[in-house]
Amino acid sequence: MNRLIDRYFIKEFIPPCLFSMFALTFILLMDQLFKLIDLIVRKGLGLQIVGQILIFTLPYIVSYTAPMAILVAIVMSFGRFSQDNEILALKTSGISFFSILRTPFLLVIGLMLLLIFFNNYVVPEANHRQKNLMMDVVQKRPAVRLPEGVFTNEFPGYTIYIRKKDERTSKIHDITIYDLKNNLIITSPEGELRTLEEQDILRFILYNGELHQLVDNEKYQKTKFSMQILNMPLNTDLVRKERKLRSEDELNARGLSLKIAEITKEISATREAVQKIGYDAVEKYLRGETHVVDAARFQVEQKLSVINSKIRNRTRYLIELNKKFSLAFACIIFLLMGAPLGYIYRKGGIAGILLGVLLFSLYYILVLSGEELADRKNFPAFWAMWLPNIILLAPSLILFWFAEYERLPFKAMFRSFFARLRTGNEDD
Repeated sequence: MNRLIDRYFIKEFIPPCLFSMFALTFILLMDQLFKLIDLIVRKGLGLQIVGQILIFTLPYIVSYTAPMAILVAIVMSFGRFSQDNEILALKTSGISFFSILRTPFLLVIGLMLLLIFFNNYVVPEANHRQKNLMMDVVQKRPAVRLPEGVFTNEFPGYTIYIRKKDERTSKIHDITIYDLKNNLIITSPEGELRTLEEQDILRFILYNGELHQLVDNEKYQKTKFSMQILNMPLNTDLVRKERKLRSEDELNARGLSLKIAEITKEISATREAVQKIGYDAVEKYLRGETHVVDAARFQVEQKLSVINSKIRNRTRYLIELNKKFSLAFACIIFLLMGAPLGYIYRKGGIAGILLGVLLFSLYYILVLSGEELADRKNFPAFWAMWLPNIILLAPSLILFWFAEYERLPFKAMFRSFFARLRTGNEDD
C-alpha cells in the first residue's frame, strides 16, 4: 500500500516540478537575453558565443529556481490531493500526515544534497567561465560602425567624425580625424571607405584635405594634400583568455574557506601593527617627542580603514559560503510549509503555482535583506543567511501540526485559559 502511495506521489510531483523549473528559469533568462541581443548588435557576436554565455548563466539561475520549483510542485501536488479528498481518505484509513510526507521528505533530502553539490561545484565554475567570456567580449573590437554626425572611438588612438555617408557607394563627406598619438588633426571634404577583408584593414582614402599638427607643443604646422590614405586595423576576432583571479561567487566552499582564513590572518596582522604604532607613539611621547602623536594618529586611521575594508570583504565571502548551504536547506522548509499549505488551501493548478511563487518571493526578499544587513550593517553573515530559514520554520511547524492533528497547537491551552478567566469573572 505504502509503495503504491509513494509511486503515486512521485508521479504527481515530478511533472509540475520540471515544468516550474523550466518556466521560472526561462522567465529569469529573459533579462539576460535582452542584454545578449544588445551585445550581438554592438559587438557582432556569433550565435556560438551567445549560446555559451547563456549556458554559463544557467547554473546560477537554476540554483534559485530549483528550490522555487520544489516549493511550487509540493503546493500543487498536495493542493490537488486535498482538492480530490485523497489525503482525507488516507487519514481516514489510519495513515497520518507525517507518514504521507515520508517519501516527499526523502525525495527532497536527495534534491537538497544534489543542490548542495550543484551550488558548490557547478555554479562557481560556470560563473568563472561566464565572467571570463564576458571580459573577452568587452575587450573585443566591435564591428565597424561609423555613424553620421557623431564622434566615434571605434579605433584605439583615433576619434573620427563623418558628417554624411553613402552606404551604397561608400563615399563619405566632411571628415575629421583626430590622431591622438601624433597630436594630429586631419580634415577632408570628401573621401571613400574600403574594407580589405583579407588583411583585416579599413582604408580611409581622403581627397583635397588638410593636416593640422602642433610640433613639439610649440610650432603649428598646416599641410594640404590632394589624397591621403589611412589604414586602420579591423581585428574583430574574439580572443579567449583564462584568468586565475576569482571573486566570491566563483569559488567553491573550500576556496571560500581558504580565502576567509587568509583575510582573517591579514586582519589580525593589521591589528597587531596598529597596537605597535600605538605603543611606539606612547613611548616616544613619554620621552618628550610630542610631534609623533599626529603622525601616529594618521597611521592608525589608515590602518583602521584597511581593517574595515578587509572585514567587509571577508563578510562577502562568508555570505557566499553560507548561502550555498542555506539556499539548499530551504528545500526542507518549503516541504514543511508547502505540503500543509496545499492541504489546507485545497487548490492545485494555477492557484498552487501562484501561492508557491508568492511564498518563495517572501523567502527571496528575506535573503536579500539579510545580504544587505550583513554587507552594510556588519550583521553576522551566518545569521543573515540562515535567519530566513529560521523565520519560515516556525509557521511551517505550526501548519504541519494543524495538518497532522487538524487543530492548531496550544489551542486547548488557550481555550482552558480563557475558560478559567470567564469562570473567575462569574465568581466575582
